[in-house]
Amino acid sequence: MKQKTKLSLDDLNKGNVWTVNPSELSQMIIDAKKRRDEFAENEKHYMNIVKTVFDIQYLKREETDKVSQLENTGYEIFSTPDENGNNAIAIRKRPIKKVTDLTLENIQHLEPWEVLDLISHNMGTGWKGLPLAIQDIIESAFFVDCTVMPIKTMRKEGGIIDRRKEDGYDVLEIERGAWIEGIFMKMKPKVEKVHIDYSIDDESDGRKKRRKQVSDDDFEEELDLEDDEDMDDEELKKLDGNEEDEIEDEEPDENNIEFEDIDVIDDISDEEE
Repeated sequence: MKQKTKLSLDDLNKGNVWTVNPSELSQMIIDAKKRRDEFAENEKHYMNIVKTVFDIQYLKREETDKVSQLENTGYEIFSTPDENGNNAIAIRKRPIKKVTDLTLENIQHLEPWEVLDLISHNMGTGWKGLPLAIQDIIESAFFVDCTVMPIKTMRKEGGIIDRRKEDGYDVLEIERGAWIEGIFMKMKPKVEKVHIDYSIDDESDGRKKRRKQVSDDDFEEELDLEDDEDMDDEELKKLDGNEEDEIEDEEPDENNIEFEDIDVIDDISDEEE
């Protein structure tokens, strides 16, 4: 029975490729190769994503020595339709062996104990000895607390270790003479990005602005000019007319005294005196 997969090669990116196992990937590649022209056109793109996580080799099933050698180094072998003399594919998910292998993508798919294990094997540097860039990557997915205390204080009953464990933290203890560096780590809750539809009324120009956030990479801003569209031809002509002519035809306002009028009033007042 054909194995069903949730994703295709077209769906893969550098984030979700970490959720795929070798068996699923082999089926994706087989399905994609059925669309020969499309696969050939996009093969480089596919492999640039896949090879950030997986090692892949094509081979012949009949080459038993090579099959055994690959299996001994962690590869899984899957049969494929014959192509250029090869009828199998060997896939190995690249292990994360050291802290420098951590990325913003793969950190999201690790457990706290796995990250603490990487730190414990990082030449005794502990948390504070990690490069800031690595700390930032880890803290993008985990809450981290680091404390250095005397051994008795750190390990006393009801102390910081017990309290952190009650709060759901995993703990790594690194002894430093009579002191202990305690590294406490807990996974941050996954937050889904919310797609928002909202509108803003711009009263300054009488126009409505509608903004729609369709996706992370697709942001559109539209202007609704319904008021202008509803105007008839005569109203538009009025807007296009000469405003200076309209100003000249206006009757003076007796209550609106300009500076020139003030001078005349002063002259009259001097004559009366």
